[in-house]
Amino acid sequence: MTFDDGILSIYKTVDVSDPGMKPEIQLELKDQYYFGYDNIGITRYYTAMQANQQIAAVVNIPDWGDISTLDICVLEDEKQYKIVMRQPTTDENGLRITKLSLERIGEEYAFKT
Repeated sequence: MTFDDGILSIYKTVDVSDPGMKPEIQLELKDQYYFGYDNIGITRYYTAMQANQQIAAVVNIPDWGDISTLDICVLEDEKQYKIVMRQPTTDENGLRITKLSLERIGEEYAFKT
């Protein structure tokens, strides 16, 4: 398993608004990982469609990091993706990896400064 397709960033969403005001969600960096693209696969694609989701990419990262389906993934193209599914597993060599199924989001969040 290679992780040579680039570096992705995982962000958590935080509310930066003042108490009592309308929520203003921004992204705060949690971690970064080297990643490798994986095949989406017909079963995964159609299962996602049944759940009204459009899987744009599947990526593999090393280890089983602290990643949630509430987090946002940003690839090197700076596009933001919702993490639809997180699958901790091992590859054929026994290496611990996490598969992330990503769905492109329409409205992007601002980054917390």
